[in-house]
Amino acid sequence: MIKNKIHYMIVTGILLLISGCGSDTVEPDKKKHKAAGFHTNTSMFIATIDKESPTKEDRNAMIDEFIMKSNLQCQHYLDNPLNKSSSNPKKQGLYMDIFDGVSQAFGVKNITDGAKKLYKKSNDSGSNKAKIAYENALSPEIKRGVEIARETYAQKMMLRKTRMIESYTIAMLERDMENYDKLCSYETGLIEIHKALKKAQRQPKIKPFSPKIDPTTIKNKVEAVTREAEANEASNVKIDVKVIKAKESEEESQSQTINDSEELNGTAF
Repeated sequence: MIKNKIHYMIVTGILLLISGCGSDTVEPDKKKHKAAGFHTNTSMFIATIDKESPTKEDRNAMIDEFIMKSNLQCQHYLDNPLNKSSSNPKKQGLYMDIFDGVSQAFGVKNITDGAKKLYKKSNDSGSNKAKIAYENALSPEIKRGVEIARETYAQKMMLRKTRMIESYTIAMLERDMENYDKLCSYETGLIEIHKALKKAQRQPKIKPFSPKIDPTTIKNKVEAVTREAEANEASNVKIDVKVIKAKESEEESQSQTINDSEELNGTAF
């Protein structure tokens, strides 16, 4: 009886071990899918950190390598040309802020009101060539805005290298790395452009307002795209009018032919 109990306990223990080995032991964080947007690829990094016994030297080496390689990867991410318009409400709101900023800084409300209408407008297929034109025209300034925001954050990370590993832990570094990745976005660049325009309103005679973003260039680009888009719209309207008139003329001709035919038939009788 005792032997049977011992055998039963051994078999039960083995079964429990087998079921434990087959269970999902992946950490909760690793199960989560990464959010959309830019993420620095650290798989080929030289710097490594021992999670069990991290050192200040290893942490600082990771900071240096991360900032340098993240910047290169971010540039490549933002270099992808835009070939379709985005319907992101936040992004659209930021463009509206930029158009308002241009209007307030330079007094060109007639231009920026037109820009707002063109940016919001879409055709039957949902596309908007004007929106893509604005986004591509401002692409260099957007990239500069991202550089400005990331440079500021990188300086904070570099200053933290002086702190001991206990006061600036690996978990804190990982949060900073995530925040640094989030700054590599078109939205970040648009926010920096808006800041430069706000500064231009407060200090209209001081130039340059930013070492990398010139509000006058923003105004000129918005104006150029708006005028071109409006000209294209006017051209399309003219084409449509011609088509309508041609159809009307054709219908009138057909109607006249029918009338002439009816008159001839009537005369014949």
